[in-house]
Amino acid sequence: MKKSDKILLFIILLIYIILPILICRFEFLFTIKFYLLTTIGILIFCLLKIFKISNDYLGLTKKSLIKSVKRNLPFIMICIILILVVKLFPYNRFISNETILFFIFYIFISCPIQEFLYRGVFGYFEKITEHKGLWLIVSSICYAFVHIIYRDYITCMITFIIGIIWYQLYRKDYNLFGVVLSHIILGILTISLGIIN
Repeated sequence: MKKSDKILLFIILLIYIILPILICRFEFLFTIKFYLLTTIGILIFCLLKIFKISNDYLGLTKKSLIKSVKRNLPFIMICIILILVVKLFPYNRFISNETILFFIFYIFISCPIQEFLYRGVFGYFEKITEHKGLWLIVSSICYAFVHIIYRDYITCMITFIIGIIWYQLYRKDYNLFGVVLSHIILGILTISLGIIN
């Protein structure tokens, strides 16, 4: 890994660690968490461009787009079936009070940015190093860690496991579209049905 890549990785990991801690520490930051996520996504994208990293290296490509979607379909179907089975029992962990505006934001901004930050960015580091398994774990830990802002350990555990699955699916084609689609469907179902907050 070049020195510039080490510096880039250090900056990104610092942001991924500090931001959730700040949101947990200062309640007003929790109320603007989605604005923060969007801002961080844009800043990290700009940072990667400053370091001259191509979109192809970040999974922002048309290459293998159809393959990526097809690869994610079985996982999407399994999740839909599991969620519907869970909903057969009259237990809601949360009551969903999200608006249509939230879901529009979630579909077109939040999910793509999350997949870029936690799959695309770490996929880049995987491509330039020999430690392939390392980035799967680091990505999934960081993805679960950002969810500490909800103060719900079950959500953190679920996101860690899902993070591993999504990263494994992503690294087959290095195209973010399939995992973004998977994230959108799984997220909308689990949020609207009160499984996660």
